[in-house]
Amino acid sequence: MKRATGISVVAITVFLAAPFAYAGTLPCPHTWNQNLKIGSAGDDVLSLQKILNCDTDTVIAITGPGSKGNETSSYGKLTALAVVKFQQKYAAEILAPSGLITGTGSVGGMTRAKLNSLCRITLATQSTTASSSEQDTLAVISPQQPKPTLAPAGAGGVPFTNVTLTAESKDVIVNNLTVQRTGPGVDNVFESVALVDENGDGIGDEKRFNSNHQAVLGDPFTIPAHSSKTLTLVGNMTDDTADYAGQMPTLEVVAIDASSPIEGLFPVRGTGQVINDTLVIGGATATLSQYNPFTSSNRYINDTGIRFSGIRITANSQEDITLSSITWDQGGTAAASDITNVTTIVNGASYPTEVDGRSYTSTFTPGIVIPKGQTVDVYVQGDLTTTGSNRTVEFDIDSSDDIALTGNTYGYGVGIAAGGNTATGGNSVFITSTGDTDGDEGNPFFAGSVVTINPGTVISIQKAN
Repeated sequence: MKRATGISVVAITVFLAAPFAYAGTLPCPHTWNQNLKIGSAGDDVLSLQKILNCDTDTVIAITGPGSKGNETSSYGKLTALAVVKFQQKYAAEILAPSGLITGTGSVGGMTRAKLNSLCRITLATQSTTASSSEQDTLAVISPQQPKPTLAPAGAGGVPFTNVTLTAESKDVIVNNLTVQRTGPGVDNVFESVALVDENGDGIGDEKRFNSNHQAVLGDPFTIPAHSSKTLTLVGNMTDDTADYAGQMPTLEVVAIDASSPIEGLFPVRGTGQVINDTLVIGGATATLSQYNPFTSSNRYINDTGIRFSGIRITANSQEDITLSSITWDQGGTAAASDITNVTTIVNGASYPTEVDGRSYTSTFTPGIVIPKGQTVDVYVQGDLTTTGSNRTVEFDIDSSDDIALTGNTYGYGVGIAAGGNTATGGNSVFITSTGDTDGDEGNPFFAGSVVTINPGTVISIQKAN
């Protein structure tokens, strides 16, 4: 079984929201024990208006009575309209169990249950040095969520949940987000889940759910003071969804670990996407490029134009695909200073690499389209400097997810699997658990050829005059 998918920028729709700027006191903790309707009054109504105004999808009014900071204890028509929006946003939990299609505008048992489940605030445990008078919080808000779509087998980067984080008066370090799978679905339909930013770039590693249906996502990043960042939780679906067709799982943000206290409502729930087992999306296979060295070799300091590693990508027959980036990992003993001018060559065109430690990433703008059934050769090339004698250079591809591919017809991220040249170990091969194309993807996905750097040689010696 191959590893399913990578994350695709094209497959992700991100919506930006206005920064969270709630002017009043958050209502939580609060418990709604009585039904509410037009004409109701009291603290329950005041807290209801406050929690509705914390979500841009359910605000009561922009200005005047009922707006943020101007909530009242009277349940009128504007409150009823906002409750309708709230009920329809969480229709699967509020309306569907009662057989309703549209919201009623009254707060009954199902609506109260949802309000009570949302009215939880998680505070970061890390201490801060700011004075108590400063607003040094990280505000969390649920912006407009991704549109409903199908989640077919093997699809990568399916958008489930958007969340907007706003740093108030100081920079905030966000360490990670805890995500939970909920709704009518199971964990096994996800090959993995991941966190991406507004540009579709992954933040941290992809993760599988634990026994509590949760995953902790993200590497630490900083949100500057008075600025916002919108993140998207995406799902990479398993290759076989036959047992899960029709399910509609959701992903929730249930906690955030940050350097400042958190202000907001949890969970932040996204869109339930429908699992599909009939739509066949594209994919790709990888074999060795004709430009790959195939065997280990010896080169010398100052050698230039060395072809280190190369693969051939073939699009499957379902749809054209687009290659948007590739990341090579330098697994040899050579240091970054021993290698220079590293580029990726595709169809004869040269693309620079961005170096991050031992990773070399080429981004293709615009993306390189591979028509269905056709192939492209992709190889990495570079020069040796005057250092590095007796060291080795080996350009691998750590994971198939380091080859970003998107299907052009359906817009999903698609996976790539070894189509040949496989083994359980070695160099200039695709690594799988069984050594053939039926095995699970190994680590690395592709092990490149080894280049040994030799000292320079003496050509001739002339006697000085």
